[in-house]
Amino acid sequence: MKRKLLSILTLLVFSYIAVAQTTDYSKVIFSSKIYEYKSDEPRTKELGIDKDLLSNIVNNLGDSLYTEKEKKDIVDKAWLAFSNPKLFDFVYKDFAVKTIQNWGQVNAKGELVLEPNPYLTEWTINSNEFPYFQLALSKILSHYNLITYGDDAESVKSSFNELLITKNLDFKDPKDDDWAYSYLETVNSDLASKGLVALVTKGYYNIIVCKIEKKEEITELFKKIEWDFIQP
Repeated sequence: MKRKLLSILTLLVFSYIAVAQTTDYSKVIFSSKIYEYKSDEPRTKELGIDKDLLSNIVNNLGDSLYTEKEKKDIVDKAWLAFSNPKLFDFVYKDFAVKTIQNWGQVNAKGELVLEPNPYLTEWTINSNEFPYFQLALSKILSHYNLITYGDDAESVKSSFNELLITKNLDFKDPKDDDWAYSYLETVNSDLASKGLVALVTKGYYNIIVCKIEKKEEITELFKKIEWDFIQP
């Protein structure tokens, strides 16, 4: 068993090294505000979370937007982030740091200061698995333009330019009294004719767009990580 795990780790590490890194880390300062990271890994099997769940989510959202190989790569990243944040930060270092909130932002000294273990940090500061799963998956899906965010009507409109499924569609401008949910209702009126529907998270403003016939399946899949998407 140990030999098998070592082989898997070795394969992951060499796969990571084989991918060209484009980031100039000589200009990056890695500094953590975490005194001590969590040593335990997130529970997955015990909570009914498995790789097939992530595969179903990505296949439904990615659909024809990505190849099977590309979708598998997204699933592999998401599953490693779920099951072993520490290893994820090591294997996908370049990807991990580029999906954190302050990527590309410099401080008053002109320095780019980054958390060296961003996903392990998120796992450490979250009280349990589900908030961490939601955040990790949101970052990864956002990188691949399969989820977006908008907390007011204008930002919702611009967010549809980021989603692969809607980036080539034209939407009406929001009315002066529109807010995020009311504008999403207007958008859904237009999307319905194309067989699509926009869903948003309860109490927050993560937004996905999927085929209407996939709506129930996708919402049930997300509920397994306690993430509720609704149609406004």
